[in-house]
Amino acid sequence: MKKAFILAAMLICAGLNAQELEQAASQEPAQATSLEAKQNESQAVSKTEESKKSYPHQHAIEITTGYPSLVFQSEFAWINTRIEASRDGQKFKEYYQPGLNIGYTFSWGKRWELSALANVHLTIYDTLQYPEIPSTGSKKEYDKTADPTRIDRTVNVWGSISAAVRFKWIVRESFSMYSALGIGTSFHFPFPIPYVAPVGIKFGKGKVYGLAEVNVSAANTFGMVGLGVRL
Repeated sequence: MKKAFILAAMLICAGLNAQELEQAASQEPAQATSLEAKQNESQAVSKTEESKKSYPHQHAIEITTGYPSLVFQSEFAWINTRIEASRDGQKFKEYYQPGLNIGYTFSWGKRWELSALANVHLTIYDTLQYPEIPSTGSKKEYDKTADPTRIDRTVNVWGSISAAVRFKWIVRESFSMYSALGIGTSFHFPFPIPYVAPVGIKFGKGKVYGLAEVNVSAANTFGMVGLGVRL
C-alpha cells in the first residue's frame, strides 16, 4: 500500500512537471515575439530622435533685405535718359530703396532645401528744376551751376516672386554653406528671371539664425542679409 502511494505521488509530480514544461514551451515564442517588438520600437524611437537632432527643423520663415534687382535699374536708366533729353532746364534723379524679402524654406534630408521668396521695394523719382537766367532772347537759359529745386516726386512700389533649390555643401551643427539655383519674375515685367546664388551662409543652431547670401535674382542684386526663424 505504501509503495502504491509513493508511485502515485511520483506520477502526479511527473505530470505537473510535464504541464509546466509544456506551458513554458508555449510561452517562449510569445515572449520572444514581444521582446523583438520592443527592440524594434526602441530602434525606431532612437532613429527618430537621431533624425530630430540632425535635422532640427523642416519649416522656416526668413526676413531679409538687399539692393534692388538690375531688371528695375535698367528700366530706370532708360526713363532717366528720356526725360533729361526732353526737358530743358530739368534734372531727373532716382533713389533705389533696399527691398524687403519674406521667404519660406522647406528642408528635406541633410543637404537640400526649397526656398520661396516674395520681394517688395520702393523707388523714388525726383524731378529737379534749375533756376532760370534772365535773358532777352526767345530761348530760355538755366543756371546749371546752381542747386536745382525739386518740383515733383513720384514713389513707385515694385514687387517680385522667386523660387530656388538650395544645396548645402558644408553642414555643421551651427553653421552651413550652400548654393542655390532657381527662377523668378516681376509683377511689372512678367518674364522669367534666373535666380543664381553661388554662395550663401546660415549660422545659428537655435530657433533664430542669421542668413547672408550672394545672389542675382528678380528680388536682389549682389545679395541679401537677414534673419530666419525655425518653426
